[in-house]
Amino acid sequence: MAQRPHRLRVISAIVAANLFGLGACVSTSPGGFGAVCSSDGVEVDMDFPGAGLHDCRQGGDGDFRLRIVHEPSDSGDINPSPWFAFRITSDTPRSLNVTLDYRGQAHRYPPWVKVGPKPWERLSADKVVLSDDRSQAKLSVSVGEGETFVAAQPVSSAEDGLAFVRKILAGHTSREVRYGLSREGRPLVGFVFGNENAELSVVAVTRQHPPETTGQDAFQAFIARLASANDLSADAFRRRYRIILAPMPNPDGVDGGHWRLNSGGIDLNRDWGRFSQPETASLASWILQETGGRPVAAFIDFHSTNRTVVYAPPVDAPSKFIGLLAHMKMRFDADVQPPPAWSYSHNPEGGTSKAWALDVLKAPGITLELWDQISPDVARSVGSVAAEAVMSYSAP
Repeated sequence: MAQRPHRLRVISAIVAANLFGLGACVSTSPGGFGAVCSSDGVEVDMDFPGAGLHDCRQGGDGDFRLRIVHEPSDSGDINPSPWFAFRITSDTPRSLNVTLDYRGQAHRYPPWVKVGPKPWERLSADKVVLSDDRSQAKLSVSVGEGETFVAAQPVSSAEDGLAFVRKILAGHTSREVRYGLSREGRPLVGFVFGNENAELSVVAVTRQHPPETTGQDAFQAFIARLASANDLSADAFRRRYRIILAPMPNPDGVDGGHWRLNSGGIDLNRDWGRFSQPETASLASWILQETGGRPVAAFIDFHSTNRTVVYAPPVDAPSKFIGLLAHMKMRFDADVQPPPAWSYSHNPEGGTSKAWALDVLKAPGITLELWDQISPDVARSVGSVAAEAVMSYSAP
């Protein structure tokens, strides 16, 4: 089995083991947990962007066991989003059993599998056996020769998210901006397109929370619709608006396999206003710079949760663009089946991007949550409808 260099993932596994009481021994000896498991032509590792914070061992029965832990938190209890992602490298096609041990947390995500160059597919439900308390999941995985990836969602690294936007905007006059650095020194990258001299702006954000890839799917469809070529409505929209995009505000968390937080142990979508983290401070400063006092007709932050729901400010909130809410709801009710639920509230102390947008930009801040169990195609359809709603809204 070819050996691969292991980056900070090995260190992360050791730190996680010590922090969460999982034992200090991280080794590759028989029966012990390690950063890599290998035996009889099979290797399991977590050495790629987006891999989970796991360690593993192989039991006497030949099955593999992975302990699933989360990043250290300075925010108290962490949102229960038990992310897992690992790679199996085999010298021949075979069937393997892998047990995920959530250490008291509950299994949440039906697994996805990618065998070699094939696309991601959900693992059949009959290949997943849960313990009574859902704290363990035994997976039966058919692997091919070479690499097979298993993950809670199709893995999308920080670079993948940026590459998609670059591809979509390739045919447009646009700017790519490095507006800051993450805590670990990764570039924080945003994009601007549309009319640089427009009087109105629109802002869209996603991946503040690392596992929320269905939200990213919707975000990508949203900008793809706004960037549509040879489309009169999209052309007209781009002439009227400067469009500001932040597709990867938490690259450390995304590439580090975090459940919720950045590398500082903070939920970024509770840090707006306080701005204790470089990711939120830099992003807010850049948005203010790019809007430059222009009215912001919409601020949409794409996320994922256990249902599709829209969190919006009250319909009487002090924004001259608040009519966008009723217009967007009408479009969702007509074109999304079943239509998402809506929740209207405003907590200026909540630290969310939604609250900051209303208080500082006087824009209708909207958090669009996609159910994390829906397919990428369905998530993209919701994102496209959101774009249609924004494009067809007659902003005053």
